[in-house]
Amino acid sequence: MSNSEINNPLYGVTIGATTYALAGKFSSSVVKEPISLMISQEESQKYMSGESSYIFSEKMNQGSFGMSGAYGVSGVSLLKSSLSAYVGKSSAASSKSVSVNYNAISVGGVEYINFEELTASDFIASLNKACQQSILSVLDAYNAVMAEASKSGLDLLHVFHHHDAQSNSLKKLISAWISASEQFTHDFGDGLVVGVTWGAFGGVKMVMTSESESKSWKYGGQADFSYANIFAAVAVKATYDGSQSGAEAKVKVSCTSYLSGSVLTTQIDEWFRKVENKTFNELADVNVMREAPNMVITHGAPSIPDFVQPKPGNDIIEKVEEIKDLEGLESIAKASAYEKTKETEPEFTFDEFINNADKPANKEKLDEFKQKIINNDIDTLDFSANKQKDKEEKLKEKYKDLAMSSAAGFSASATEANTKGYVPLGVWISNWPDLFPWLAQGYYNSIDGIDGEDTVRARVMLQDYQTLSRMYYIAHSSGITEFKRKDPSKPKVTSLSIADTFANAAGKMQDISGSLGGTSIKEIYESLGEAAKRIYTLWNNVPLLRNCELGLGLLKDNKTIEAPLQNMDKGNDHTRQAYSLGTCDFDGKNYAAFSRAYKVLPLLTPDGDIWAFGPEQGGLSSIYNNEVVFSKPGRAKYLVFMYNKDDKTLSNGDSGIKLYPIPFSAAQNVSAWKGMSFSTNIGSVNRLIRDLRSLSGQLDKLNAWSFSSANWNKNWSGTDGCTTDFHFP
Repeated sequence: MSNSEINNPLYGVTIGATTYALAGKFSSSVVKEPISLMISQEESQKYMSGESSYIFSEKMNQGSFGMSGAYGVSGVSLLKSSLSAYVGKSSAASSKSVSVNYNAISVGGVEYINFEELTASDFIASLNKACQQSILSVLDAYNAVMAEASKSGLDLLHVFHHHDAQSNSLKKLISAWISASEQFTHDFGDGLVVGVTWGAFGGVKMVMTSESESKSWKYGGQADFSYANIFAAVAVKATYDGSQSGAEAKVKVSCTSYLSGSVLTTQIDEWFRKVENKTFNELADVNVMREAPNMVITHGAPSIPDFVQPKPGNDIIEKVEEIKDLEGLESIAKASAYEKTKETEPEFTFDEFINNADKPANKEKLDEFKQKIINNDIDTLDFSANKQKDKEEKLKEKYKDLAMSSAAGFSASATEANTKGYVPLGVWISNWPDLFPWLAQGYYNSIDGIDGEDTVRARVMLQDYQTLSRMYYIAHSSGITEFKRKDPSKPKVTSLSIADTFANAAGKMQDISGSLGGTSIKEIYESLGEAAKRIYTLWNNVPLLRNCELGLGLLKDNKTIEAPLQNMDKGNDHTRQAYSLGTCDFDGKNYAAFSRAYKVLPLLTPDGDIWAFGPEQGGLSSIYNNEVVFSKPGRAKYLVFMYNKDDKTLSNGDSGIKLYPIPFSAAQNVSAWKGMSFSTNIGSVNRLIRDLRSLSGQLDKLNAWSFSSANWNKNWSGTDGCTTDFHFP
């Protein structure tokens, strides 16, 4: 597994690396002096990730191992940070394969800038020459503004309401300061890495593939499903098919190891040797997580040079010490924010800006988006741009050369960090205005549109394609091998061809996962072909289908599917199977009532019908007072179900059947949940929903604009030490 597959966006980041939130890129360090300290930390965690229809946790079925390096201060940046964990790299797998990663992550130490021993002048002296010069240029412009304001006695915001000579003179100086500040942001981004968690991660990847015709749904209500915590240890056969396989199972096992950070080489090699070149029979009862050795990094923390007190020149000290207090900082921060607003809203007047700045942050779009995620109601076929995307594109265009240079100029640092045996696992980032007050800025907190919605939409589409591929592979295994069209002029469509089409589309989505965008996903959708496009359009229009995480629970007159009845068909190739109906106390909320019952799956036809099939063979064809019948294609007609938007169920009015999508949470703390998972979707990612709720709560407390000046004491002067809100271990 290569580093790109491991997907650590922090790979190569060091103390002093700069970053630009819109581009989402880190650039090389601007710190040239040893001003950091290292604290030794010993911590390790092990957990499973990957894909299995028989295990669910916060990590399983959510994508391959990866970490997020996003950050932000404004409402939009915070939203992007919340979304980044969800839209990480995912892995597609066919119905005949189960892919599981057994991961370990270990911390060796935490490095951080020793701000307690630094004044603003000291910190400037520790930076490289280019960064020093740019910061001092902004400081010169700031001091000129404050000197003129003091001399004229004018309030800094006064100049935006008047056009007399003094006001114009001060306005010109403010414009020069804004220009110097924007140039600094252009050259050095809007944030600095002030702390790094160093360590390593690695593990074992196991891919189990059936060597015979896939029977993915054949265990129906017999297989054991586990709702596990993220650190749970589960035997190999449980992840493959719910512990139903025995020694005779024809399953090919392929094991590989991966590593980022050579300080864990010995442990990962030892772990891998325990599963290397083993058959499924040999591994079936092995608990791979428990076989892992102690993952604590024995090398200790990385070695760094001792802290050296920087020695700023008199020119730096004199300029910084011109600042006697920060009385005018809020006004100049507002001036900067207003200029930023005009980049995307050129008709906006200063009075309009001031009047809107103190209004509560508008989070209506965020709350709407959050509710769509909870309901799995993401319209993946809406390829139209949103307002926020247009704004972001304008700013990205302005700073596009920064994004390109940061991406291109980072490889040397990555190589250097890797040779030491450690990789960054996490970072603390400070905004430049929180380090140097004269870089004052405003932060827009309202959410006008969802920046990142296109990426989430693409990820949902990827998961849809994976689920639909699985659906039609399972249908084929259940005996529903083809679909006759209502229009006799159209050819029959096979389940396998539909499954392969969606599997192919999922693979294409994977290929563009690094740059998911509206145009690309639209092209993939358009390439599906007539039958698959009709199926996907129906799927997208019925959001509850994404909620069928553990299948569908059937209910008719307070009865559900129980044990199979003795088959009356003669011969080995019987075409129908009846199941008894037993009492079920499901009341619309207690989904655990379906724990031991047989579940069914939805099946969409190219002609727009929704059928139900399973739990073992064929589609749902009839139901009576005490039994339900599933039949293979032939003379029997399958029941057609309608979508009820009000109660979010599928129903067949003639038979009185209702089908309820069962969430993963239904299996939590249930000792014996029977069945398998069918769909993993955005609504099941509890971490994402918690983050969005937390962000909504934060924005409740904020105005439309907040200003970096609020983080500084007005009595701060250039002789004081650096101030930062970051508290390190």
